Order: sequence, then C-alpha cells, then structure tokens
Amino acid sequence: MAAALRSLLSIIQDSVQRIEDGFEQRGVAFPSLDVPVTPADASVQVLQDPQVQEASLLLTAAASQLIAAVQPPQATAFNAGTSYYLSASLRTAIELNVVEILREAGPQGLHVRDIAAKANVDSTKLSRILCYLATHHIFKEVKPDVYANNRISSIWDTGKTNSDIRSQPLEKYDGTNGIAALIAHCADEDYKGAGYIVEHLTDPDTAFEDSMERSPMMLAFKSDEGVWSWLEQPWNVMRLKRFGVAMDGVSKMQPPDSILKGFDWASLAEGSVVVDVGGGIGVSSITLVQAHPHLQCIVQDRPLVVEQGRIHCAQTLPGALESGKITYEEHDFFTAQPSDRSVSVFLLKQIMHDWSNRYALRILSRLREAASPETQLVIIDSIIPHTCPADEISIPGAKFTTPPAPLLANMGAANTAPYFTDLSMYVHFNGMERKLEQSVELLKKAGWEVVQVHASDGSGRYLSQIVAVPIAAR
Repeated sequence: MAAALRSLLSIIQDSVQRIEDGFEQRGVAFPSLDVPVTPADASVQVLQDPQVQEASLLLTAAASQLIAAVQPPQATAFNAGTSYYLSASLRTAIELNVVEILREAGPQGLHVRDIAAKANVDSTKLSRILCYLATHHIFKEVKPDVYANNRISSIWDTGKTNSDIRSQPLEKYDGTNGIAALIAHCADEDYKGAGYIVEHLTDPDTAFEDSMERSPMMLAFKSDEGVWSWLEQPWNVMRLKRFGVAMDGVSKMQPPDSILKGFDWASLAEGSVVVDVGGGIGVSSITLVQAHPHLQCIVQDRPLVVEQGRIHCAQTLPGALESGKITYEEHDFFTAQPSDRSVSVFLLKQIMHDWSNRYALRILSRLREAASPETQLVIIDSIIPHTCPADEISIPGAKFTTPPAPLLANMGAANTAPYFTDLSMYVHFNGMERKLEQSVELLKKAGWEVVQVHASDGSGRYLSQIVAVPIAAR
C-alpha cells in the first residue's frame, strides 16, 4: 500500500513540474482558480499544449486515485451517492443567471440577498446552493454570503445581461460557446432520466428494450415518443433550441478543430461531397468547409433541425449557403440515401452512439447501399477503453496509451467523459458508446471494414475517429 501511495505521489510531483515548466517556457503565469477566464487569457493556449495536457491528465488521474486510496471508503461511497446535488445546484445557478449577475457585479462580488433579488428567488435557499457549489470550487465566496465568479463558473457565462435573458429567455444561449447550454441540458433531461435507470433495468416491460421510444428518459417524462419527437413538441421549444446549442458545446469540450485531426480531409479531390449524416445544425460541416473550402458538405437531419441549421450557418459562415459549399437536406437516415450523387465521405459524428446495435446496423447498411467502391465512412464517437489492460487490435492507430503504474489503464477519474457519455446515450436513447471491438464487429455486419483508427489523445478521453471502407472494395 505504501509503495502505491509513493508511486502516485511521484506521478503528481513529476506532473506538477512539467506543467510549471510549460508555463515558464512561455513566460505565462499559471492561472488562478479565483480569476474568471477572459478571451485574452494567455494561459488557455498553454493549457492546450499537448505536453501540458498530458501532465494535467496524469496529475488528475493520480490525485483522484490517491484520494480514493486514503479517504475512508464510506466517505467515498457517500460522496458519490449524493453527487446529484451538484448537478441540481449547477442547473439552478444556470437557470437563475447567477454567472451573468455576478459578472455585472464585478470582482468584489455580490451578497446573496442581492443575487436572489435579481433572480426573484428566496435568498436563504439560494445561499445554501451557492455555498455547496463554492465548496466544490465553483464560484468563490469572497466574504460571508458574498459570491463572485471564478475560473470554473465563468466558462458558462453567456455574455448577456441578466435583464436581457429574463426578457428574452428563448435567446439565452444564442451566440454562446454552448457550454452553459450543455450543462443545463445534462442537469435537466439527462439528470431526470438517470434517476430511472434502476426502474428501466428491472421492470420486465423495459429491461430488454432497445428502442429509443422506451428509454429511461422517456420513462422519466412519461412519454413513448422517443427523444427527437418529444423535443419537437411545442412545450419543449426551449429544450430543443438549447439542445442544438449544447451540441456546439460538446465540440468546445474537445480540442480545437479536433474534427480536422486524424482523417486526411485535404487528400479529397476538389468538389468532393461529404454527407454529414444526422449533422444537426451543421457545426462539423462548417468547421470542415472553413478549413477545406474545396469540399462540398451536405448536412442531413430532421426538418426542424435543418431549419435551425440554415439560420446557424448564415450567422456563422456567411455565403456558404449561397455558394453551395454547405447544403441542408431533410433526410431520415433509416431510409435510402439519394442516388443522384457520388459521395466521397459519409460522416457520422456522434450518431452511432444514439442507437442500439439493431438500429445502428440499419443506418450503416443504408450507407453501404449508397457507397461506391471509393466511398469512405468516418465515424466520430467515443471509444470506450477498458479499465484494465486489454489485448491489442491489429488495426492501424488502434493502440491506446498505457499509463504508468499504479494508474488504471483508462486513467480513471481523469477520463470519465466517455463513460458518462455512454450512460447518457443509454438514458436518452437506449443507445451506447462502444468499445473498439464492438464497433469493428458492427461495421463488419453492415459491409464495412475498419482500416484506420485515430484515437485522439491515446487515452480515449476525447472523441476518436474510425475510418472504414466497403468490404467489397478491398
């Protein structure tokens, strides 16, 4: 036991030194947790340096494992069992515009009674919520009952005023980085659906159900429509709009322009057609066309989403619609693809994880039917690593990084994103993130062969790319 503690301590010390070196080499001070992030913050670029990121990942993994080792197990279990209060408190702060209220107040902060007055809520209740968040380093209590934004809370600042948001609530997330929308979505629909996992697993009526209409979230909201139809109901207009922006927030949680890394988009010929299947409002296609204007992207999705996408594209990349660089198309990916064009790449970014294997196979089979021998398929999703060492798969790029002992093979608590996403897909859709061997087998059944894996940072922490070609073409 003592040797393991010393090993973890050594990883922490070495990682801290590497992080300090990264900042010193660039002449940038390490950012204070007490100071909000600003667009001019030079530390943001340093923290995105691959060497600094690797050190941060190792430090977080080792520190989390060290805490798990030394903290009484009953305390660890109890903290995990009551963590739902953190989600509920986060959502409360977002819905009440606390970050925006505190930004307007300035670094000196604002007394909770004044925050509550601006939010039109009870100050005693709000005080307890903000104290709980500050205990988790979200907001700073500068003096008793006086709170200010800090580095963590500031990341979901919409940049709008509290009065503007209250007068136009449906536009709260418009033009933002999507982080606030993402957290609010997770702490609302996702959070409520997660509360019904046990009931969904144990009720004979739903225990082996794999359809989107019978997911834990639909059980929670007493609906059998499926998430997309449910979101499109008139009473969910805010949730649907927020969801679209939240998906942009997901991209912000990834390294900048991560979709451009991995697959060689530049190798595609002038005018190559990329079909962004289930592409939402077109975030991925806009990024691709900005970096590779020789491509032509077709974004396919449901009618209401396509309508939102055209608006988003016109605001984000003016001229792309008029030039035909980006086209929006209403399409159901369970039906046949249009046959009047030659497709270079079918792009499925965070689509496969929405569906159980039965439905995912239908989607992949439709794309295989429409593929030419030269068509490539690019799937962008999380690849779920095992927590223990596993046999390698003989596909180029399929090897994950092996962390130093005694860390878990998947980096433990430093790498929870793919596992959270996996459970979120189950709750929302009866879907799943997949281990690599599961994806390889599923694609093979649909007539695709995996030829390359781009495993992001090597730990599975970020979205990875799986590249496949029609089996008959090889």
